[in-house]
Amino acid sequence: MFQDYKIAYLLKHVKVREAIPLSFSRQSVSYMLSQSARSIPHAGGVVHYDITRLMEYARETSAELKKDRSESPVEIRLKLAIRKNFSAFFLKAIAHSLYHTPTLNSFLDYRHWRNGGTLYLAEDINISYTVNTKFGVIKPVIPNPHLKSIETVASEMRDLTRRSRKTDANELYRRAAVTYIKTALKQLNFKEIRGMWMLLRSLLWGRDKPDPSLIDVPEEQKLQVSDLLGATCTLANIGMETTGNQTITVITPPELIMFGLGDLHLAPRVVDNQVVPRHMITLFSTFDHRAFDGGTLFPFFGHFRNYIENPEKIYEWSPGDKI
Repeated sequence: MFQDYKIAYLLKHVKVREAIPLSFSRQSVSYMLSQSARSIPHAGGVVHYDITRLMEYARETSAELKKDRSESPVEIRLKLAIRKNFSAFFLKAIAHSLYHTPTLNSFLDYRHWRNGGTLYLAEDINISYTVNTKFGVIKPVIPNPHLKSIETVASEMRDLTRRSRKTDANELYRRAAVTYIKTALKQLNFKEIRGMWMLLRSLLWGRDKPDPSLIDVPEEQKLQVSDLLGATCTLANIGMETTGNQTITVITPPELIMFGLGDLHLAPRVVDNQVVPRHMITLFSTFDHRAFDGGTLFPFFGHFRNYIENPEKIYEWSPGDKI
């Protein structure tokens, strides 16, 4: 009784293998992304990048690093690892590109009844990135990677990724929900009453059992709420997990843009009137069309291409250098 009629029909006519209650983390994701799909007019763009020069640079500098005796073995190992895994490079290159296109690094307070809405251009560039865990995807945040060396960005990503996989997502999402609800109450914003009820229901009648393998993990080895909230942009790197050229990304409010990075693959390209194999990636972007038009993204794509074609601008960049 009181069940969605289409679900009721299926339950009556389709044999069910198992009924799995949604965890609190899954409920939270469902709630936020449903809100996103209802309220945000999504638009997207797909750009293919030739990263052959980046691959060549990584090989050349790796050979030089192996001969270098001026740095410690630990520092050299880190730099060599960064040249085998390009995640930190792409995240930092996106941050640098957002620095040059600040409209994309913003958030929108859309109030068509009160004042028509306000677009806030953020000074901080806080990029969250996706980590696949046993609970699903968690998105830790790297604050201001454009102001850090690539070695620092890579170290922070490694630390956050490890802590993500030692964190009970249900516990973390509850704590994040409490933080958001406290802010909502201070603002007398009761439109999120459904979210408040979802948290209260979970606290009173929780159906999520703590993961036994995570019970004894020290608090300092887990993600904290501050590691999860405050992103101004998200990068979903599906190329790290599976073969695929692009992904359809859904924006996490109040962010206005989300990037999806495909896998690194060989593809035929025309270079100097010759068809040759080149190393390629695909960058997919989804943006909130209320805040800006597609033309706002064009300069970003140009800046991103510039960093790929001149990788030394990322690898050799030090704090204080020109971005």
